[in-house]
Amino acid sequence: MTDETTLIPEISDVLESVTNKRVELSPEMNIVNDLGLDSIAVMNFCMALEDRFDISIPLNDMASVVTVADLANTIETLRSNA
Repeated sequence: MTDETTLIPEISDVLESVTNKRVELSPEMNIVNDLGLDSIAVMNFCMALEDRFDISIPLNDMASVVTVADLANTIETLRSNA
């Protein structure tokens, strides 16, 4: 099982590919408030994460994702259930 600290750099790479900006992510960062992503950027980010990790993120799962740690845990759960 991968821990969130291993996934965060990969999540950061995906975010950079979507926003063209490098951001140092921390587990407690709020994805919307701290990263300043609008709804289109969030959707592009989600699609890029799905491609990178070969997962499908259900919309109801995304509703509970607030922080980068939440996102890393969701990705790990989806990968382990695949």
